[in-house]
Amino acid sequence: MKREIGSRFAPSLMLGQVALVTGSGSGMGRATALEMAFCGAKLVLFARREDPLQQTAEMIRAQGGEALVISGDIRDEASVTAAMRRIKENYGQLDVLVNNAGGQYVAAARDITNKGFEAVVRNNLVGSWQMTRAVADHFMFEHGGSIVFVTAVSRTALTGFAHTAAARAGVTGLMKTLAAEWAQYGIRLNCVAPGTVKTEALGRYPIPPQKWNEFNRSVLNRMGAPEDVAGAIVFLASKLGNFITGEDWYVDGGETLHLAHDARDMINTEMFANRQRGDRRHG
Repeated sequence: MKREIGSRFAPSLMLGQVALVTGSGSGMGRATALEMAFCGAKLVLFARREDPLQQTAEMIRAQGGEALVISGDIRDEASVTAAMRRIKENYGQLDVLVNNAGGQYVAAARDITNKGFEAVVRNNLVGSWQMTRAVADHFMFEHGGSIVFVTAVSRTALTGFAHTAAARAGVTGLMKTLAAEWAQYGIRLNCVAPGTVKTEALGRYPIPPQKWNEFNRSVLNRMGAPEDVAGAIVFLASKLGNFITGEDWYVDGGETLHLAHDARDMINTEMFANRQRGDRRHG
């Protein structure tokens, strides 16, 4: 695949491979899909909304790459199974899975309802498990492969994100267990944990864009870019990471060198907005 913007990797790094990237309609998922396509992989783009996926596919095809768009929900087993059938019909193989889809909202733990907590856990943990199990069953138990989970920096407290802290820690534990159990099948599993990354998702939080620099705790004095995370994912997913499994890579610009993630100002902003609306609980 030709590319107008340079890459960290050789254009033949993933030649002949098929890679599935969930949540690939924007942000880190899109950046990862573009990087893998540049490296020669055929891409399967998966998310709930088809329009953003088509935009990613057009970007890949415009540079000479190949992409298959599948709209679906990682939380729905039937949707995941249908995606496996389409991949088998179109490509007959799947070598790489990037579990990037997920989501959360900021709230003090005391304001998170059971329903809200379960929704975030289902989206981030259960959905990742369903996709991972399906890919292994349909493809990787027979031929091996590489699976990368995109999680979150959970080495310290994630103030304001108790639900996603639990879910992402669960994903990390799942990854390490599967890395031990599935090594016999030639399957490698790893996590990439981004710090604060400048993506469209930042606009969903109750913080003006200019305030994000104040929350930036990177010792490199900048927020991450989606391409920073994509580079780590491609390394682990490709043959460059052939002797790496069960690892949890932090791509945070040194953010976790500080004692703890602190979202108290974000919580206070959200609580004020809730009071203005007359709401008290999330979910």
